[in-house]
Amino acid sequence: MNSEIVLRSSSPRRKEILKFLGFNFQISPSNISEEYFQNETPLDYLHRVTLEKLGISIAENSTFYISADTIVVLDKTILPKPGTPEINLEYLQFLNGKTHSVFSGLGIYYQNTTYFSFEETKVEFKSLKKTEIEKYIINSKPFDKAGGYGIQDEKSPVEKITGSYWNVVGFPLRSFFSYHHLWKDILIKQ
Repeated sequence: MNSEIVLRSSSPRRKEILKFLGFNFQISPSNISEEYFQNETPLDYLHRVTLEKLGISIAENSTFYISADTIVVLDKTILPKPGTPEINLEYLQFLNGKTHSVFSGLGIYYQNTTYFSFEETKVEFKSLKKTEIEKYIINSKPFDKAGGYGIQDEKSPVEKITGSYWNVVGFPLRSFFSYHHLWKDILIKQ
């Protein structure tokens, strides 16, 4: 039976990265609640949500499932996707001129085994005026991005990073390559 790759995410950025790497894959986003539990640390949250995205009733032994989740954290506060311009402005004002962490978790399920890893990238924001932040929000509409911004956006508020660029985009590429021994044969067969 041929192995098949399934991405358990609807993120356009994750799709682009896997396509760029040469993978043929199906997209089957999971529909889970991403609410935070009381007293849950950011990394506990990331671990739980990333693995929940893999799905509970996975039975295909030859299918290679991939999930990912990205969180933006400052002062132990997780800033999820803002959803609205007002919340987006609040997030970016909170991050303005400061350094925060972006964590991306990677979940893999293959041959009855589940794997999890994550990466952290430190992101320093520019110090922007409120009008500059509002203009960025109007032009980029980053409502579907953790923390309310995209490092790849034109006029991104990011000043500099320490760590992986791709991790901030939303896919922990270094971690994914550390599992090369699991997916290299699948890629060759495609």
